[in-house]
Amino acid sequence: MSDFTSAAGDPEGNVVSQEPYHHGKEEATNVLDEDEYQQPPSGVQELFFIMVLCSSQFFVQGAFGYILLPLHIVARTFGQDPDQPSTVMAWHVAGYSLTVGTFILIAGKLGDRYGSRSALLLGWIWFGVWSVIGGCSAWTKSAAFFDTARAFQGIGPAFILPNAIAIVGRTYPPGKKKTVIFSMFALAAPLGCSVAGAIGSAFAQYVWWPWTMWTFALGCFIVAVTGYFVIPKEIHKSKQKSFDWLGSVLGVTALLLLNISWNQAPIDRWSTPYVYILLILGFVFVALFVFQERRAEIPLLDMSIFNRHVAAVLVTTGLGWSSFGVWFYYLFQFIQRFRGVSPLDSAAQFAPGAISGIVAAIATPYLMWTMPTGWLMAIACFAFLAGAILQATAPVHQSYWFNTFWSFVVMAWGMDISFPASATILSNTVRVEHQGVSASLVNTVINYSIAIGLGIAGTVEAQVNPAGNRTLQGYRAALYTSVGLAGLGFGVAVVYATC
Repeated sequence: MSDFTSAAGDPEGNVVSQEPYHHGKEEATNVLDEDEYQQPPSGVQELFFIMVLCSSQFFVQGAFGYILLPLHIVARTFGQDPDQPSTVMAWHVAGYSLTVGTFILIAGKLGDRYGSRSALLLGWIWFGVWSVIGGCSAWTKSAAFFDTARAFQGIGPAFILPNAIAIVGRTYPPGKKKTVIFSMFALAAPLGCSVAGAIGSAFAQYVWWPWTMWTFALGCFIVAVTGYFVIPKEIHKSKQKSFDWLGSVLGVTALLLLNISWNQAPIDRWSTPYVYILLILGFVFVALFVFQERRAEIPLLDMSIFNRHVAAVLVTTGLGWSSFGVWFYYLFQFIQRFRGVSPLDSAAQFAPGAISGIVAAIATPYLMWTMPTGWLMAIACFAFLAGAILQATAPVHQSYWFNTFWSFVVMAWGMDISFPASATILSNTVRVEHQGVSASLVNTVINYSIAIGLGIAGTVEAQVNPAGNRTLQGYRAALYTSVGLAGLGFGVAVVYATC
């Protein structure tokens, strides 16, 4: 069995013993003995330090929610008809997730190389600037300009997420405090999406939706300034003089080509030459990237961190979160299009999910201390699966309090178990100087899987509803795609747990 026993600790969360995997006790002990951890701030400053770091998930998921919930109102600004197939509007969401997932690995490595604190603060400033530009795109009436701004906006979170997690990894040794902080990261995700979704919906319905992005930008700048004062300067910076720029270019190109082809296919169809050519080129660049990483003296992605445990965790996390992305997008399309629910009421319906996510995040550290990670990931994937099934089978005229309510409640457990579990496993597996890459892998998988999942589901929807006159059937097919992805993840997790 793939067992993982969390560190025993004193009431302050300091490590007494640590055994990440049964096969790696000696190696993990050596890592702990040799690593030097950053000294955290003391007193009130540590509270603000943790708040700044955990706010990364709040803002990153918030930027996903404040566009998705009022998506139909945003689309009208650019002359898009909400009655068109939802694939037409998918880029407003997928473009953001695309760049978050694509640039995270490079951003984490740059943080390891030049300092995670500097990379984090730069990410917050970039996030704020492109939030301002994204709001201004309303005056252009151009969907392409808006999608481009959303894509550039996503580069900010790509720097924020891995470097915030890396700072935690370099500051706190494996133990209860570190596990709790990672759970607070997970807690912030549904809370941020819910709160930002409600604010965005209120602005969209009663004021003007760009004000959401401008208000959001102000919040980014405030966090950046606060972080400058409360995040200590680092003692850990890579002593390596070179950086794998070739691997970076190959990796980014591969991820962009694959994602663009998958998300453009539902709009222009796979039979269009440029779509499948981009897909083929994407796989070619993946092969070139792997070749480069194997020969590079200092690779962007150190293959030595991979083992069957890490691979299984990343696969189950990716499948679960791709299922979540599809479910989240099509659920709101379904309730707004066929139940006539307004964006603000949609945010209210999502609120129980946020509350459930908070409960799940609080419970997760205790589950991690008492349960092997294989079964913990299986529970997370089962939550993704159950939540997807509930919404995929929900009748149009059914009361919210039956399938949809419970779908929100259950799905939150998948989110808030899988993220802290996978982040903790990888963080405890690698050395202090590689925390940026560790954090990057988890966040790359999560955000890139969301974008790819939308492309896969969009392709299914387009096949079922090619003429645009079978919208409900198209939504159902997309939601059943979410079921399939989660079911596959659950199967992998069970195999991982039992082998």
